[in-house]
Amino acid sequence: MTTLAKALNIAKIAAFVSLAVIATENTAQSAEIKFLCAGALESTVRDLIPEFQKTSGYNVNATFAAINVITERVQKGEAADLAIVSPQQWEDLQKDRKIDPAVRVVIAKVGFGVFVKKGAAKPDISSVEAFKRAFLNASSIALFDPVLRGPTPVFGTRLFEQLGMSPGLNPKSKFAGGPVALFELVAKGDAEIGLAQISEILAAPGVELVGSLPADIQGFTIFTTAVPSNAKEPVAAKTLVEFLASARVTALLKSKGLEPN
Repeated sequence: MTTLAKALNIAKIAAFVSLAVIATENTAQSAEIKFLCAGALESTVRDLIPEFQKTSGYNVNATFAAINVITERVQKGEAADLAIVSPQQWEDLQKDRKIDPAVRVVIAKVGFGVFVKKGAAKPDISSVEAFKRAFLNASSIALFDPVLRGPTPVFGTRLFEQLGMSPGLNPKSKFAGGPVALFELVAKGDAEIGLAQISEILAAPGVELVGSLPADIQGFTIFTTAVPSNAKEPVAAKTLVEFLASARVTALLKSKGLEPN
């Protein structure tokens, strides 16, 4: 074989190897992350996904639900690469060996707030007594259906019972089966006032945040990452966790009504 032929042959082999490496990298990097994400993080995550996909090369298939529902889905073995749950739910899943014990990062927490129709007068909720008056004096109230398993209906039911407000609120409460229906009740004027997580209020059209609950009765939902044991793309999922916990995300979390870790 001539020197020229040898050189051409080597060049062909190098080109083939290079293409094979590129193809392998592209296949790896185009992996899709199935992400079960908390509904309260939806606005934030939807804004962040395009940037993450562009910088990492991974695709993200995100679905949003209450963390109680997400926990049940992971517990039942539903295929997922990353899930957002509460710290207690993380503990329960870890005990049952449903998640990777090495991945536990708190992304953010969110408190509860009061909302009214956009442009409507905002009641005083600066103290516990003022908060009670605002709800007891309202003609109608928008609340999540108590049978739902999300953080807000659980928190709201317990709060109103503890404050002795339930008897006065039950007759004028209008219950919704999800966030869209909840905010529409107030936005359309069918209810005067409502209670929800602050991040969801800020993202909802037609309503305005009155303010967060007084510190004495405020509660927080803490969002913790969990990688299911049956994850198909655990490496990609961990890359997404690192991105969500990065300093880059902090400012956006704050603008969405969330408190970064």
